[in-house]
Amino acid sequence: MWLLKWIPLFVLAAVLESVGQISFKKGAITHGGVTGAGYYLRLFKNGWVLLGLCSYGVEMVIWVFLLSNIPLSIAFPLSGFQQLIIILFSVFVLKEKINNTEWLGAGLIALGISIIVRTS
Repeated sequence: MWLLKWIPLFVLAAVLESVGQISFKKGAITHGGVTGAGYYLRLFKNGWVLLGLCSYGVEMVIWVFLLSNIPLSIAFPLSGFQQLIIILFSVFVLKEKINNTEWLGAGLIALGISIIVRTS
């Protein structure tokens, strides 16, 4: 169960990546009526987009650290934590509706992650 000590870092990385995705979504919809080059110029000045980029930067540092300590064949499947967290963020932050099939998929991801952690 050597892998259990790394789970908090995987969860932190997943939360940071999810914060990045939510931030990008909020930044993108802020300028929904703008088209062309103006859209992209405004995105680079948008606080949500900047938060997303910073979040991704910190997450990348954590990910590289994890990869220096854990085989990629184990680490990459555990990045599935991010998919679970983004579903929860989508529901509670963006107020999106998640159907039963999507919840089933999330459950299968959680099952896969638990199998990897248990067998490693």
